[in-house]
Amino acid sequence: MDPVATVLLRRLGRAFPPPGAAGMPGPGAARVVAPPGPDTAPGGADLPGAVAGAAPDGAAWAATVEADLAARGWVPHRDLRAAMSRALPGERDRWAGWLLATLDALVGADRDLTPLYRSFPDTPDIATMFVKRLLTHLFATEGAPCVLCGRDGVGAPLDPCGHLVCRDCFPPAEFSGCPICGLRLAAGSGYLPLSPEPDPGVPGPALRVQVLRLDADPAASAIEARDRIAARPHALSAAERDDLRTLVAATAPDDLSWLPAAPARETLAVLIAWALHATAGSPAQSTVIEQARRRWGTATDVARTLWAYSGGDPGLILPPVADRRGRTLGGPAGRAGLGFAAPADRAGRAAVEPSGWRPAGPDAGRPGPPVMPVARVRALPRPLRRAVLAHLDGCGAASAAEDLRRHPTVWKRLGERLHPFEQVAAHPEAAVAFAVLRGTRTGPDSALGRAIVAAARRHPRRLTVTEHPDGRIGARIRTHAAEVEAALARNDVPGAARLLTERPGLLWRRLDHLLRSAGRDAAALAAVTAAARATAHAAAPGLIATASAELAGRDRTVRVSAPAVPVGAVGQAISAAVAAEPPRSLAARLLREAASRLAGTTAPAADPSWTAPAPGTPRRLFFPAGDVGRTWTAAERRAPLPGGAITAIRGVADAELAGRAARLGRFDLAVIDATLIDVPTPLRARVSSGALAGWPRGSRRDLPAGDRMRFYLHWTDVAGHRVDLDLSCVFFDEHWRKVGHCDYTRLRFAGDAAVHSGDFTSAPPPAGATEYLDLNLPALRGAGARYLAPVVFSYNDVSFELLTEAFAGFAVPWPKGRLFDASRVVQRFDLRGNARALLPMVIDAADRRLVWTDVSLSARGAGHDVDGHAVQLARAAADQWEYFAARPRPTLLDLAAWHAAGRAERIVLAFPDGGYATLPDGVAPTAAAIRALADAPRDHGPRDATGRTVLAAVVDADTLGGYVPGHPAEGSLALTVTGRPDEPWQAADAAELLGALGPR
Repeated sequence: MDPVATVLLRRLGRAFPPPGAAGMPGPGAARVVAPPGPDTAPGGADLPGAVAGAAPDGAAWAATVEADLAARGWVPHRDLRAAMSRALPGERDRWAGWLLATLDALVGADRDLTPLYRSFPDTPDIATMFVKRLLTHLFATEGAPCVLCGRDGVGAPLDPCGHLVCRDCFPPAEFSGCPICGLRLAAGSGYLPLSPEPDPGVPGPALRVQVLRLDADPAASAIEARDRIAARPHALSAAERDDLRTLVAATAPDDLSWLPAAPARETLAVLIAWALHATAGSPAQSTVIEQARRRWGTATDVARTLWAYSGGDPGLILPPVADRRGRTLGGPAGRAGLGFAAPADRAGRAAVEPSGWRPAGPDAGRPGPPVMPVARVRALPRPLRRAVLAHLDGCGAASAAEDLRRHPTVWKRLGERLHPFEQVAAHPEAAVAFAVLRGTRTGPDSALGRAIVAAARRHPRRLTVTEHPDGRIGARIRTHAAEVEAALARNDVPGAARLLTERPGLLWRRLDHLLRSAGRDAAALAAVTAAARATAHAAAPGLIATASAELAGRDRTVRVSAPAVPVGAVGQAISAAVAAEPPRSLAARLLREAASRLAGTTAPAADPSWTAPAPGTPRRLFFPAGDVGRTWTAAERRAPLPGGAITAIRGVADAELAGRAARLGRFDLAVIDATLIDVPTPLRARVSSGALAGWPRGSRRDLPAGDRMRFYLHWTDVAGHRVDLDLSCVFFDEHWRKVGHCDYTRLRFAGDAAVHSGDFTSAPPPAGATEYLDLNLPALRGAGARYLAPVVFSYNDVSFELLTEAFAGFAVPWPKGRLFDASRVVQRFDLRGNARALLPMVIDAADRRLVWTDVSLSARGAGHDVDGHAVQLARAAADQWEYFAARPRPTLLDLAAWHAAGRAERIVLAFPDGGYATLPDGVAPTAAAIRALADAPRDHGPRDATGRTVLAAVVDADTLGGYVPGHPAEGSLALTVTGRPDEPWQAADAAELLGALGPR
């Protein structure tokens, strides 16, 4: 089926009509973008020939499809139902198969999700099975009786593991793989004979019923979806990028004129790269290159484009470099207990745990796991090379050189294809920039030498000519950051603020630092506030929102009271080195910085006396740049900031964003769900896991009704390499002390409080492998557990980014229902990026809430299990829970408040208990006033919204009717986190509304 149809079904909830539906375009229509003709619709879609009439059994066939959809939690809209009844018999079954398979793929139901123990959740106890497995592995001999029951004729060795398995001791009907080692067996294995599947159980009622609509104009829908993705203000996730590529290829593969005004830089890079490939060898490429030149801003924009053109990451994030010992270098190693080493690497810990024993697999002795290669720079067409050098020349030697130094490895490799020194006379500024990057020395009378001297004269503040004993010269750059740091070293905060006004983004990122440096100096505080006010018009909306949110509450910051004493042998060695260095030397400063980072963060993992910090311990959480979401923890040692400066800068941010919203369309009424305060605004989609529910990282959600949660994991092996993933969960009490765990080493915890489905140790395609883990929340509370941390580990150290298929999720199982019920899936997410451990969420079993963390944990080595990493997981889970509980990020309530303040005549804050708070007449509609409605007296809520245009912002689309009574007018807009709004609402997501607040 057409890939565009699949993208539109997943993203917009619209289905192409079945082939043959009279007057409707076919599934391949979105591929056609030619001008209208005799056989095309005005939107560019192919129109099939007229159908003589509906099939006689059309209504019955449509009812059958409708029943299949209902079992998945979907119902067709009346227009789609009518189109299905008119479908041609020869094509409709293929269309229905595509439709159901696509909906199944959303939750993972299109894969074989049979666990190792087919009796799950009635999984046997690990202790009994361990003894039987171990005895069979050690003593079973071909031709000899069974070592367990003495039965003759055990059978041939299993393929591929070679284990001899007795059918009486290990009944084939109870297993889906080798019962000894957990490997998937080869096709045609005699141990697992073909047999009818057991009764799948009764499907439970759907958790959410979604409406599937008819796509009457697929070509227009493809353009709409393309433009919405491209306009997002943040870097795209891998799933979004793949969908965008499909849509661009179907609509405008060789043209950039349709681009939005200000796409994210990484998005712009991939769009230009795709257009360059699409026009390779054709005259149209010159037009694309010219369009790209008009879109490029900094030299880094050029690097992103060329790197994406070569198949690299447009974020310019390089894969880590693996050394000969197999450790990972060059990436963030994690901190505060987030850097996981293999259990066998720890002193005082046995290399092999009896409960976690696994027989050696068929890949024992093979080389280590595969690694992701670095992109190889493609040969660049000559017009593109000239355009790049001309753009760098236009940036100026100083600015270009500073940008090149930010990504030296990338630019050195690109320089091998650009040949900047071949045409120094044509592009002198670009040549000087590369000379600074490479540290090139040249004769003063050479073309490059003369260019260096001339550039230094033009940029005396930034460029310096360096002379060398051999008579040659070079160039050195003084960066903008160095000038700012020099001003701060002189305690010249106003001067640093003036310098940062040259780069508004950096100013807003460093507001907290500037305010701390200003202290109680009124003049310095006023200079910082004035600089923020002067640059707000040029800053990105996400940056303004983040800076404002992080300043909230900083006047009440509590510092860590414990002294900054480094922990462990490394910390003690650093302390000794600091004492040996002159106090004001650079070495002493760097060592003190390293010591402060180690201080109070973690103790050696083998030390059982160390426990995670108690809830409420002041600490900071950082999110370093990368291809996956990781965190970095440090003790809170910042001084509180003056409340007046915080109020002033937050007022600047609110006024700027509300003013930008005022440029957009107006609404009669705005209704905002107060629980949006628990949902952060999505700002880093590129590191997200492509989740089904679309929860932004840090979202706090109520658990669905029901006592049980069922987690599931599915993956397939990499070509030529076995992959062993493990689904696990660790349990903590109120003080983050470990209570227990459930994983492949412990299939049951506290009876049936937690039950694992068994450990698959390989997943050959196409079947792959699946693991389940059931959590009984009341039973876990009875066992003393409060916080639950589900984790996915790569046991044999294969990075998630190498897997062609790997996903996980959780559902609410129906009593006596199906093992996997697609209609009761709450969340499904992909395993992606350069990571080997993922903590998707933290659950509070007492309050029945979860925090969607979606954080990857740094890990090295192999043989990971939750028991060995309990201390680190406690710290990671506590950090995530407490950080997001404090709401340090801009929320969707803030985003809705900015739009409401600038666009609505009347503003109402709605509460889940049915109460409302209305902004009184005469009160200025500001974001601060809207936030204050949370504590305002309640009233009767909005009047009937019939006939009025409404801006609604709610968590769940199902609550729109309750919050907004009546029938709003056409043009009403609804922001939702989960679900899609029904007619007449126009759907919007947070990324679109944030992107609409971009600077002019």
